[in-house]
Amino acid sequence: MELTELGDEVEIISRVYERRFGVARTEDWLVLKLHEEVGELTQAYLARSGRSRDRGEGDGEVDAAFRAELADVLAQLLLVARRFDVDLEAEIERKWFRWRHLVEPADEAGVRPEG
Repeated sequence: MELTELGDEVEIISRVYERRFGVARTEDWLVLKLHEEVGELTQAYLARSGRSRDRGEGDGEVDAAFRAELADVLAQLLLVARRFDVDLEAEIERKWFRWRHLVEPADEAGVRPEG
């Protein structure tokens, strides 16, 4: 699934959230919700790295919470980008991939499956 298609699917589910829970998905709500999700990711990371209080969760639950929060952050980021009409693929190309000319073989080692 392409990033744009993923954003479309997340938008649909976010509209369900708005309808179901009566939350107006304004511009500031979307950005604040992203901040909330990053905070929850931080909390999950601290639990995963053993730097928060023990809540009695097993390693599997802690890892699952971390993965879920990563997904929440990505989904919310896609919603913010969509609302502000930001083409994330183009921005990543412009901001990150302009450094491609500096890539050396060691930088790519183990990143892509051999095939």
